[in-house]
Amino acid sequence: MRFRTFGNSTLKVSEVGFGAWTLAMKWWGEVADPPSLVHAALDSGITFFDTAPVYGEEGAGETLLADVLAKLPASQRQELVITTKCGYDIDAPRIAPGHSERPHDWRPESIRAQLEASLRRLQLDHIDLYQVHNTAIGPILDDDLWAELENQQAAGKVRELGVALGPAIGWTVEGQTAMRDRSVRSLQTVFNILEQEPGRTFLAEDAVRSGKVGVIARVPHASDVLSGLVTRETVFAAEDHRSHRNRDNLLDLFDKSERVAYLAQPEADRTLGQSAIAGILAFDGITTVLPTCTTAEQVREYAAASDMPLTAEEKDRLESEFNNNFGVVDRYTEPLKSSV
Repeated sequence: MRFRTFGNSTLKVSEVGFGAWTLAMKWWGEVADPPSLVHAALDSGITFFDTAPVYGEEGAGETLLADVLAKLPASQRQELVITTKCGYDIDAPRIAPGHSERPHDWRPESIRAQLEASLRRLQLDHIDLYQVHNTAIGPILDDDLWAELENQQAAGKVRELGVALGPAIGWTVEGQTAMRDRSVRSLQTVFNILEQEPGRTFLAEDAVRSGKVGVIARVPHASDVLSGLVTRETVFAAEDHRSHRNRDNLLDLFDKSERVAYLAQPEADRTLGQSAIAGILAFDGITTVLPTCTTAEQVREYAAASDMPLTAEEKDRLESEFNNNFGVVDRYTEPLKSSV
């Protein structure tokens, strides 16, 4: 496992991280043994663990992770970087049935309460990286919110601040404004070798190029098109988050994936899933990648990608393919979400 640092902070993390949301939710399939995934991550050299209060009921995404990490020797625990998020009112019902969001509450007093609740659930006295979760532009511009976050940072309850964009792909202005106007050290966004925008736009920002901000890539396998776990014929269950993907968009992604299959040829000694992660890590400004995993085997496979970097020739060919839209005429153009 190789390591990188978030911008000009002291937060050094594994190039492949662990996203805890699948431990507490069934939106990407059933996880039969959640602790086994955390142990597989630790055994694979992963030191970056990403969670949030809104994952599962009553903060289960934090408590499930904490139950495993709390049993580690103190020396090992000190090597880990834990990030959680703020913004959602987890006691409020979802805005609509199914996969809708819960309402946000950005009031400073709510943020204080959310942070204290996360610290209790995670059994910590501070959060290494505290991310504003799925924010519209309003909270990015809210001086009172950021003054409170910086107060908590000054009090030692938070080491660094970040922004996690979502839930869908997009939020370009929101991410740019946060990096330009706020004291953030990380930006989390959907980014994979087939869907490189707005990730490339963020990587071109001065804050990233100068080393102030590091980018976290999530959904690196393009809804599992690049993992080999689904096919063109796969029909996702209604409760599966991928069922909301436009069908033509998925078919476009499968067509494009054929043009990056060279990354997983036998001589490359990588699986397609590993190639997808190695391809992201080839970009300057990426700090870590968060694969979506439901089994310990997937955790181990994707973690190994850190030691399988692309060659210069592979990187150049990937750039050429992207510039040619991977030789595909899109059936459907996925709109980038925005609140602006």
